[in-house]
Amino acid sequence: MKNFLISLTKVKFVRDIATMQVGQVVTTGAGFLSSILFARFLGLGGYGTYAIVLAFTGLLGFITNFGQQATALTFFSKAYGEKDSTRIKEILHYYFVVSVCSALFLLALMYFLPAITERMYDSAEIGKLARIIFASSIIDPLFVFGSIILQSVREIRKLTILENSRIVIQLGLSILFLINGMGVKGVLLGSLFGTAIMSLVSILTYNKIRPTYNLPSFSEILCVKSYKHVWRLVVDGIWITIDKNTKNLYPNIFVAILGMYAQESVVGLFRLAFKLGNLPTSFVLTNIGKLATSVIPTLIGKGVAIRSSLLRLTVYSCSIHIGATIGALLIVPPLIPIVYGGAFDVAIYPLIIIAVLHTSNVIHALITPILRMYSRMHYAIGFNVIATISSLGLFYILMGRIRITFALYIALSVFHVISILVVIPALSLIKNKIPQQ
Repeated sequence: MKNFLISLTKVKFVRDIATMQVGQVVTTGAGFLSSILFARFLGLGGYGTYAIVLAFTGLLGFITNFGQQATALTFFSKAYGEKDSTRIKEILHYYFVVSVCSALFLLALMYFLPAITERMYDSAEIGKLARIIFASSIIDPLFVFGSIILQSVREIRKLTILENSRIVIQLGLSILFLINGMGVKGVLLGSLFGTAIMSLVSILTYNKIRPTYNLPSFSEILCVKSYKHVWRLVVDGIWITIDKNTKNLYPNIFVAILGMYAQESVVGLFRLAFKLGNLPTSFVLTNIGKLATSVIPTLIGKGVAIRSSLLRLTVYSCSIHIGATIGALLIVPPLIPIVYGGAFDVAIYPLIIIAVLHTSNVIHALITPILRMYSRMHYAIGFNVIATISSLGLFYILMGRIRITFALYIALSVFHVISILVVIPALSLIKNKIPQQ
C-alpha cells in the first residue's frame, strides 16, 4: 500500500488532481455550507421549490445547451498540443459564435418560462425564478472561456483560484440576499451576480496570460473570416451536446417528475440527498473529469502513446473516488440531523444509495474524452437514452404499486447499471484506436 501511494505522487495527472483538490476543499466546503444555510433559511418547503426550479432549468438544458464548452475544450487542447495557431483561432472563434447563438435562443425562451411552469406545476413563479438562471447561463460562457484556456495550458493553480473565487462570491451574495428576506430569488440572484463579476475577471486573466502562451488576441479570434470550421465543429458539438444533455437528464428529470406527484417537502429531501450524495463526485471526480478532458486529447495531439497509461489512470481514479465515497458515508449521515435539523434526517437513506451508485461515474469521466476524440459519442448517447427511458418507464410502473421513494431507488439503480455498459464498446475502441505504449 505504501509503494502504491508513493507511485501515485509521481504521476503528473495525479499531482494535478492533488493541486485541484486543495482548491476543491473550498469548493466542497462552500457547497456543504450553502446547502445548510439554504435549507435553514428557506425551510423544507422553500428548499423544495428551489429544487424544482433547478430541476426544471436542468431539463430545459436539453434544448439550450449547444455543447460549445466541451467541444472547445476537447479540440482546443488538441490544437494547443499540436501548436497549431490557425486551428486555435478557429476553435475559439467557433466558441464565441455558438455562445452568441445560444444566448439569443435563451433570451427568446425566457419569455415563455412562466407559462410553461404554470401548466407543469400550477405556478408561474417557478418560471420567473428560472429566468434568473437563464440570465446567468447567458453570461457564463465568458467565465468558461478563461477556464478552458487555463485548463488547456495547465495553469491549474490559476484555474483553481478562479473557480473557487466565483463559488465564494456567489455564496456570499446569496447569503446576503437571504438575510434580507429575498428567499429563493435571493439565492439565484447571488449566483447571477457572482457569475457576472467573475466573468470579467476571467477575461482579464486571459489577456494577462495570452503573451506567455502565444495565444491569439480577441480581435484575432473575432476577425476570423471563414465560417467553415464553425459548421465542422458544430457537427462534433451536436454529438457532445446530446451526450451532455442526456446525462443532465439525471437526476433532473427524476426530481422534476417527483415534484409533479409528491409534496415539496419530499422533493426537498431528495434534492438534499442528491446534493450530499454527490459530494465525492464534486470533490474528486469533477477534477478527474476536467483533467482527463484536456490531458488525454493533448497527449494524443502530441503523438504520445497512452494506451497503457489509461489502465493506470483508471486504477488511480477509482481508488481515489471510492475512498472519497467511503469517507463521505462515514462523516456526512450523522451530521445531517445536527446541521440541517431533525426534519431532514430522512435524507440519510437516499443519500447512502445515491453515493454508492455514483461510484460508477468515474468510468464515464475517463471514457468520455476518448469517445469525443474519435467521434464515437453515439455510444454514450445510446446507452444514456436507453438507461433514461428504461428507468423512467420502470419508475412510472412502480410508483403506482409501491411507495414512490422505493420506486425511485429502483429506477436510479437501473439507470446506473445500464449506462455503465458503455464500457463494453469503449474498450473495443481503445483497443483498436489507441496505440500500445
